[in-house]
Amino acid sequence: MNCIKNIYLIIICTLLFSTIAHAHGGKKMESTYLYEINDFKSAQSLLPKSFSIGGYRNVSIFPVPHNNAVGSNDMGNAITIISFPKGKIDYDKYFHNAEDIIGSGKYMPPISQDLIGFGQERVFHLFDFKRKIYRKYRIVFPVTQYIEKIAIADAKQRHFLFEIESQKPNTKDPLDVNSYLQLLDLTGDSHKLIKEIDIGKSIWTTTKDRVFVYNLESEQLQVLDLNLEPAHHPLKDVIRQNKAKISFSRIYIHQSLPFAVLRGKKGAVYIGWGKDKNTVPHLLISGASQFAFSPDGKWLILKYDRTGPAKTFIMPVSEKYPYYLGSPILISDESFPDRSGSWTTNPTGFVGTSLDRIYHWDLENQDYPGKGKMSFHDYIVQEDMKKLTREKRQGLGK
Repeated sequence: MNCIKNIYLIIICTLLFSTIAHAHGGKKMESTYLYEINDFKSAQSLLPKSFSIGGYRNVSIFPVPHNNAVGSNDMGNAITIISFPKGKIDYDKYFHNAEDIIGSGKYMPPISQDLIGFGQERVFHLFDFKRKIYRKYRIVFPVTQYIEKIAIADAKQRHFLFEIESQKPNTKDPLDVNSYLQLLDLTGDSHKLIKEIDIGKSIWTTTKDRVFVYNLESEQLQVLDLNLEPAHHPLKDVIRQNKAKISFSRIYIHQSLPFAVLRGKKGAVYIGWGKDKNTVPHLLISGASQFAFSPDGKWLILKYDRTGPAKTFIMPVSEKYPYYLGSPILISDESFPDRSGSWTTNPTGFVGTSLDRIYHWDLENQDYPGKGKMSFHDYIVQEDMKKLTREKRQGLGK
């Protein structure tokens, strides 16, 4: 049985990039996407391993500082570490009966090798696996304020960024709200406000040393350091230079390579600022959303709905591509919202939950031609580059 499965996986990998896709016409960003509908219709599949969640349904999951694992706060009053040893599934419970561990929340990457945290309405939960300590911080007190998003500012100093949504004063309209970005110190038993800025109607994201705040009304990008002081980043320059060509409402920045994906009304746009790459923005995909880079930066996951109900795809990321992003690979006919999809590390993989099932895609331990000579990621990139060159796509093969 295992032999048949291995042969099947080899066939999938061999055929992964052999399908002839629709060629692009023209070079104007206004009319041509780097990847068209047919690239998704003809995309080959990478199958997961599927497991029962043991009596639970629609559990929320989040990344944890454990190898080959994700966490959940939806499986009883505890933090459950769900791991996948040797292709199987295992559960370990921590912090049994800690105060008010309920499902769902505003999740974030692991804070350190020992710490995780998540927000729930007006509180933030912090769990220290090494010291076996749990702390609960009541971040905001007014009834009209809620935690919308959390990010790490300085893990060693336990400084965090919180987006707080608050109903505007002197109004009874619950939809008349404003957003504030707060820098908080959580080293003690209670939080300490370091700085707060009014960001109005904005979206924001962070990299390892920058905060990007994009105002949806003024369409201005503000760059800050992690202390919420003015700073600079080349993304701001390239957006300003191409303002007439692009419109967006979401920013997804690669953690090490000089490019980002901007999602707007026309779809997703690739934009780069590397010296050796084309810095002219290109339409990337129409009908894609919920992008997320893997922790090692080698994969980009996305939801795609132009061909019917939303499905989940991944794209390889590599400096070998003209625009860093390779052809889409279908991993599921379902889509996984933020709380039901998460990455693993060591090895890199993706986990999704739906109803009473949990799905695991191991993106390192696959069977494929050339195994032992190169990684699965490098094999995918190699075969994809051959395909794009053969089809004379993205300036290749000319």
